[in-house]
Amino acid sequence: MRLDLGISALVGVVAGIVYGLTAARDLVLGDTPELMTAAITLGVPHPPGYPLFTMLGHLFSLLPTGPLPFRVDLMAVVCGAATVAIVYLTALRLTGSRTASACAALVLAFTPLFWSWSLVAEVFSLNNLLAALFVYLLVVWQERPERMGPLLGAAFVSGLALTNQQTIVLLGPAVLFLLGRSRRQLVARPRMLAAAIGATLAGLLPYAYLPLVAARHPNLNWGDPSSLENFFAVITRKHFGSGQLINAPQFQGGSPVERIVALGGSLSVAAGVLLILGAVQAYRRQRWYFWFSLLAFGFAGPVFVAYANINLAVPLTRFVLERFFLLSHVALAPLIAFGVLFAGEIVTSIASAIRPHATASVAAAALLVVLPGAVVHYKDLDQSKDHVVRRFAEDILATLEPNSILIVNGDEVIMPLTYLQDVEGYRPDVALVVMPFLPTDWYAPHLQRRYSNLVVPFARYDGRSGTLKGLVDANPGRPVAVVGITSEDSLKGSYWFYRRGLVAQVEPISKDVKLDELIAENQRLFDLYKLPSPEDIRANSLEPVVLTHYMTPALVVAQQCEELHYYREARTWYERALTFDPSLPQLRAALDRLPRE
Repeated sequence: MRLDLGISALVGVVAGIVYGLTAARDLVLGDTPELMTAAITLGVPHPPGYPLFTMLGHLFSLLPTGPLPFRVDLMAVVCGAATVAIVYLTALRLTGSRTASACAALVLAFTPLFWSWSLVAEVFSLNNLLAALFVYLLVVWQERPERMGPLLGAAFVSGLALTNQQTIVLLGPAVLFLLGRSRRQLVARPRMLAAAIGATLAGLLPYAYLPLVAARHPNLNWGDPSSLENFFAVITRKHFGSGQLINAPQFQGGSPVERIVALGGSLSVAAGVLLILGAVQAYRRQRWYFWFSLLAFGFAGPVFVAYANINLAVPLTRFVLERFFLLSHVALAPLIAFGVLFAGEIVTSIASAIRPHATASVAAAALLVVLPGAVVHYKDLDQSKDHVVRRFAEDILATLEPNSILIVNGDEVIMPLTYLQDVEGYRPDVALVVMPFLPTDWYAPHLQRRYSNLVVPFARYDGRSGTLKGLVDANPGRPVAVVGITSEDSLKGSYWFYRRGLVAQVEPISKDVKLDELIAENQRLFDLYKLPSPEDIRANSLEPVVLTHYMTPALVVAQQCEELHYYREARTWYERALTFDPSLPQLRAALDRLPRE
């Protein structure tokens, strides 16, 4: 047993070292900045509130090492490494082979998708750990179904998992299969099933964090779940459409087959081959586990992604969806050990002389395929030197005049700005107004508490009695700027958007800005900015949208120059825009149509 625990720890440490070296030290795009803010400040992030992640993340934020973002990212590193260790123990319980089990754990560890989500503070790495522990406890319980302890442990972990990432319910059909398989023991001991239900409910206790913390009105208080109505709205994801992965029509649709193909493509070739062989071997040797893993993968994988209704033809949606492939990866991982054993049998049947070393040879061959791939992917996955998002957020705030109101839209803007203000106290003079929250009932009172010098003249933004024009008019003398908002009906006729670098400043219709002023102001800001280049942008991330933000002011100035026949200046600004997106046909077409001087 000590040897097995030692090997488990060893594979976990190997994974943990690699994850630690490549983990993000700074802000990255996604939900990470918001989740970090909630963890560090003990706030409430977006639905369903993620209380378990928030509380654990707060503990990691207290570590006396590295910058604050890195401390919270270390939770993902630890969870990813621990998941790898538990997968080894699960596979060992099922196959009895240390070599095959270690191979299964390491193949999972260095699958690029699993690796990449073990580097940043997101709920998915913690979900991987809880799912792996859940499966392990169920496997232990199935060895002796009359024992209550492993079942109660699995039930408690399932409750905890529900307070972190609710997709854990996708393992429900596989659990029902095991309960049916053990129905005699459960019928004979009804208290066991009742105790399991109680343990599941006990695991839900972290949800009590939400109303308790919301009552203190933290700066990040998504949905204000201090009331019973708001609490249930948050935990059921009412704002996003309960039961939907995404509720924005522009991102919905697409082919379910394309999403399922993307799921298959998220596995490495070696993992795919070994999983197919493993399914055959499990059917032959551990048929109950074959059906369990098939149900777990089926519902967490193809059924979910087919139902997800997200259009992969829309740019960046793959990044949103692929994180949800991880649960199926973890559920399948122990099958890789079965695949190694079956491949060993096949090799033995071909060359009986290597029978004593067949399993080790197959495991070594599999790792020789996986590990060079890990070396190749290392540079792409390494986030340790990525500062693009922080610099982008700092540049936005540096653009603003003192005492500004900044109205923002788009997660790539909202979340890093929230972090810089709430965690690092950056530009406290700026009132940050989140446009998507304005139509809700809870946000206007929250804004008034958050910024005492901000006048919010409506209870809720509805485009009629509550408008952006009303907000601007109610705060005379304060500069107002927007990011991620191109127009708003109530402003038309009274105000216009003057492009100042990364923001558009709201100006009265009577104000005139000459082209020379526009050029000079944007040149000043571009000289101030810490400009990224396409080489700074990580592939398979949301960071390309940052380049679009930097490109937009250059494009606006270029178009204004072209319209007024300042062709030399237009060419300069079009070329500047092109440095941020060299592939954009619109920019090359603009350069081609400009007359040569």
